[in-house]
Amino acid sequence: MVPRSWFEPGAEKAGQEPDPAPRPDVDDPVRSGAGEHGEEAVRPAAEPEHVAGEDRHGEDQHGEDRHGEDQHGEDQHGEDRHGEDRHSEEQDGEDQAVRRVGRPPGGRPTRPDLLVATGPTRSGTSGRHHRGPAPAAVRRASPVGRRRRGAAPFAIVLALALVVAGGVLVWRWTTPEEAGLRLEAGTGQSGDDLFTVPSAGDGSVQMLNDMTSVGRAVVAVGSDTTSPTPRPLFLFSPDNGRTWQLGQVTGATTPTVQRVVGGEGLWLASGGDGQGGERGLWTSADGFSWTAVEQAGLSAFRAGDLIADIARTRSGFVAVGRTTLEDGGTGPAAWQSADGRSWQRVETRGLDVRELKAVVARGDTAIAVARPADGAGSRVVRSGDGGRTWQATGFQLPEAAPRLGTLAVLAKQFVLVPTRQRTVSGEVRVYCSPTGAQWSLCGSIGGLGGESPGIESVISHQGGIAAVHQVNLGRYAVLTSTDGRAWKKSADLGDLSGATLRGFTITESGTLFAGGDRAAADVDNQLVLMAAPARGGVSQVGLAGVDGLSRMARETNGLAHHDGRYVAVGSASGDAGIWTSLNWQSWTSMSLGGPRQQTLDDVAYGRRGWLAAGSTQTGIGVTEPLLVSSSDGRTWKRVASSGDLALPKDHPHLGVRVVAAGPEGYVLAGEDRDSSGPAAALWFTPDLRKFTRSRKLPQGGSGARIHDLAATGSGYVAVGGAGSGDQENGVVWVSEDGVNWKARKRVAPPGATGAGLRQVAAYQDRLVAIGSAVERGSRRVFSAVSDDDGVTWRTAWLPADGAAAVYDLASADQGLVAVGWHGSPDNGDSAAWISQDGLTWNRSDLTKDRLAGPGMQWLAAVTVAGSEVVALGRSTTYSADHLILWTSTLTSSR
Repeated sequence: MVPRSWFEPGAEKAGQEPDPAPRPDVDDPVRSGAGEHGEEAVRPAAEPEHVAGEDRHGEDQHGEDRHGEDQHGEDQHGEDRHGEDRHSEEQDGEDQAVRRVGRPPGGRPTRPDLLVATGPTRSGTSGRHHRGPAPAAVRRASPVGRRRRGAAPFAIVLALALVVAGGVLVWRWTTPEEAGLRLEAGTGQSGDDLFTVPSAGDGSVQMLNDMTSVGRAVVAVGSDTTSPTPRPLFLFSPDNGRTWQLGQVTGATTPTVQRVVGGEGLWLASGGDGQGGERGLWTSADGFSWTAVEQAGLSAFRAGDLIADIARTRSGFVAVGRTTLEDGGTGPAAWQSADGRSWQRVETRGLDVRELKAVVARGDTAIAVARPADGAGSRVVRSGDGGRTWQATGFQLPEAAPRLGTLAVLAKQFVLVPTRQRTVSGEVRVYCSPTGAQWSLCGSIGGLGGESPGIESVISHQGGIAAVHQVNLGRYAVLTSTDGRAWKKSADLGDLSGATLRGFTITESGTLFAGGDRAAADVDNQLVLMAAPARGGVSQVGLAGVDGLSRMARETNGLAHHDGRYVAVGSASGDAGIWTSLNWQSWTSMSLGGPRQQTLDDVAYGRRGWLAAGSTQTGIGVTEPLLVSSSDGRTWKRVASSGDLALPKDHPHLGVRVVAAGPEGYVLAGEDRDSSGPAAALWFTPDLRKFTRSRKLPQGGSGARIHDLAATGSGYVAVGGAGSGDQENGVVWVSEDGVNWKARKRVAPPGATGAGLRQVAAYQDRLVAIGSAVERGSRRVFSAVSDDDGVTWRTAWLPADGAAAVYDLASADQGLVAVGWHGSPDNGDSAAWISQDGLTWNRSDLTKDRLAGPGMQWLAAVTVAGSEVVALGRSTTYSADHLILWTSTLTSSR
């Protein structure tokens, strides 16, 4: 899984999505013409010129041809590198022509599941490539990051110092530099203006989930899962909501914040995926600067625990939720902390409930509404000592489901208002209790209107309590009360069609703030923040000027080179993107257009030209393969997802993530999901027209994930992993024909408790793979080399100062280049590793041009053309996000 941090660089990229940019259709210098079989084909503007004074199609300073051609101008398989063979066959007439600029999309759904963080402990970190037998192999991968220290290049093992970082042991060590292979420091430049796609939006996915205020400070929390760098979202106002700014966040954690509370100089926020798979806690002294609670402080939480709600008590904080029992069922769970950073689990047996759903506190008296162990409705439980012990009260509401926003606090009593629940007469009953032990009906809320489902949430504030309800779809109103008995309408939030409000607070000045989000076209999910002063009209708070809040979705996933042309693929603003260049300095962009979310993950050049592979969202929760081909790298066409490429019936997801090209054709790998879970899927095509899905996979492909492919002298190899986390096993499959596959012995370094493979390349008649393994509690990057087509393997650790991850691997005549990051999961620098044998590696620290510094930096895709190394990466902090293009030179004295 990717390191958990507020930026997410992509993740296992399953469910990963798009990127942004403006769509200047008017001034676009595009030439359209008829494609094959009369289809409309699209050609970008004229190719960029070569760099002055340097012929990128000639020989470099070492006499090596930059195209990776042999001395006779033919590749290893006897095919003409200039594409004479690839023009001999026409594309299938069913292929759809690709437009240079996609049409403005219209209706992308919100994606709260858009993922999470990236890191060295992430078993699903993707890092694929496509390599053909040509020497200049290529590929791509995902993100993460940390900070580096200087390495002693001539020490075999300088130190094996175990460093405890966030509860995980990491190695700090170095290996010797290879005298015969040299990688220049190179030059980095911004890729923000190079890798864009004209678009109707920016592809951002932001949500507000909760709000609170203490004194003049107001805090709104939520998530920003804009691909590929998710982050937890904290908005802060120091002046009762008149001005807003992006908060400051440090530490690696989940990108979703669900709840926030505060008071008396101490604030707490909680979040997670809502399933118990991951959680996050943050603390703050002022509501503006937030720090993620380190793993050591979360030892009271177990796997499967889910925090549903939190409250501020006089002695600290209380959290309530549920836990997973040994029999697979659920039970109640509660935790208590004096400072929010060190937590204790408290006893919840005997409460006769299945889970605790919502909690409030007055002083050290905490009240929680729970789901009964038997039957429907709600039950109330109570703590009189700040959440250290809990007792059932005996008060039950069979007709009311327990939900967040049900409880509120007045000066002398607690108030319970069933949410989204009305009586037969259309009223909502209100219950009160002075201590939380005995409850009675104390009032009712009427006049909600026939279309209202009831009260959405109740809010405590200095002057009393408030209740928010939907008058009808897209229209919210606010009712207020000083005692829970009598209620009056105080505000109408106006027409908010398409918006969902989740968080509410009332400041000391009496202004109500309501936060949520709405879908904008099909590429954006934008924040909504409404302000309703005690006197005056309701208005929407403008957040466009909040520095660092807006973040465009864009991603460069794959990179390849052939015959003087570079091709990069990815996504921007929700649309799949293709970028081409003849000199790596100027890039021409192409967009597929179309509704919903698209991305291209990998690209390769083979016997019939270029093939780019990815996925497209054809419906809410439905994903299908997305393939695009080109004979020349300039004009691209969709490949019809029919036959074996079609989504099977009752399967919600069929995606392609990796492609490799060999002399006989192309192999693709992806994932197929149905009700029984995910399984690996592989296809073979000799001509980009007919695709045959492999039916003979080891164990049917169940439970396996293929992260990379390569063409070999005897066929094809696929690598990946089975299982997860510390129990992952490295997977190696081989095939002579790309259709029938058999498993090799699983690969892991000696002493490793779990290992997975992420990249593979064919290099000098051997296979070289890179993966990550867990050894003595530390996750480390290793390489594996096989001289017998994957039957046996030798392994070695890659040099890394702290934690590290490798996201791409490329081979050339001179040697191997791997790129990624090293440092720590929340503050890492870009790094490159070089090797001449696949076992002895030297790490190059890249320290300039945004390749290092505060935040996360990484290189995710690399290709080598002759001696020219080109890589794409990213530089991300909590408030800034930039694409990076890095170029260098690889030379050998052999």
